[in-house]
Amino acid sequence: MKFLKVMASLLIAMLFAAPANAAPAGLLNKTITVSYTITIPGKKADGTPASGSRNAARTIYVSSAGRIFSRVSRRDGNASETRDAGPSESGNTFRFAGDKLVGVLQLASGASQLTVNFDAGGQSCSAAVVTGRENGRPIKWKGVDGMMREATGHATASNVSCSITGGNAFGSG
Repeated sequence: MKFLKVMASLLIAMLFAAPANAAPAGLLNKTITVSYTITIPGKKADGTPASGSRNAARTIYVSSAGRIFSRVSRRDGNASETRDAGPSESGNTFRFAGDKLVGVLQLASGASQLTVNFDAGGQSCSAAVVTGRENGRPIKWKGVDGMMREATGHATASNVSCSITGGNAFGSG
């Protein structure tokens, strides 16, 4: 329980934090790709069990000016969607905190935090995803199909991978 309170406090602080630090020089003009699966046992609004697994791939481009662009491609069962966000758009919460890239992924109730760690030269990375709930309330999220779900168990992240490539995965910029 204490962990969840600390996690919630951290997520709230990050949402209202001052502007982030500048991007490390070794990550300028690079694309970071993070893929993972989030599994949350859950139920739909009508009480029927819901598939709680979501596969996500996040593509994050750090421009030569240090601006962060992001794309998420998500799949829940047979439904899928892709969303893009520029540096100042509300869907893009990615910021550098020292040498780490951190993004808060807001849910209907609760949130996930994606943290990407880099080697000293910006050639390799590792990532972690942690999901927490608010003030003891169950996690609630909207599936890619648009239906709301409520957690009946703990969220787990698996199959987390991270890679870095030179250049802009989105084309010019």
